Amino acid sequence: MEIRTAAAPAMDDLTSGASGRIIPLFHRALLSLLRFFVVFQIVFLWILRRRPAASAPSSPRLKKGWKRMRGEEEEDVRRRRALAEGLELGGWDLFFRSESFVFSGRRRSSLFCRSWFPVDGEIKGILVIIHGLNEHSGRYAYFAKQLTSCNYGVYAMDWIGHGGSDGLHGYVPSLDCVVADTGLFLEKIKSENPGIPCFLFGHSTGGAVV
Repeated sequence: MEIRTAAAPAMDDLTSGASGRIIPLFHRALLSLLRFFVVFQIVFLWILRRRPAASAPSSPRLKKGWKRMRGEEEEDVRRRRALAEGLELGGWDLFFRSESFVFSGRRRSSLFCRSWFPVDGEIKGILVIIHGLNEHSGRYAYFAKQLTSCNYGVYAMDWIGHGGSDGLHGYVPSLDCVVADTGLFLEKIKSENPGIPCFLFGHSTGGAVV
């Protein structure tokens, strides 16, 4: 008796070859989806950057809260500026003079600034101090007085939201704001002191700004 066995069908016959086509197709679809997501994210972020600055809310109730918050922020700025102006920077009063003034930053914010200069002698150079996060220019008074004793002039500026400067206390919208304000401040100092070498000195996060 002759027994015949049928050959085992090939896997491609059972799937009609679909497995070889479906997997690459799935990979291509996934790659296209990822590309679409990246493009969508780029467009979304671009739209957000071009949106106009938020204005005061239209609801009377929200307007009242908005005004209260603005009033509290302005009162806090006045209090901090008074503290900054009243900070004792004395010591070697016969050998140096210190002053404070307000400078308009890139965002039209009033930025509190200080300067220290020796009373006598030719100025060798000017050091512009950029303080760190959650600091203020008054913390560098002793360092500034040491420099004036070597006939260097010193300037320092409080960041937006820091020390006696405008802005929500301790809040910096972006370090780009500080970089831009520092650039404007340096231009002002150089224009007022022509021919004198100017140097930027940054401490902590101020070093990143520099």
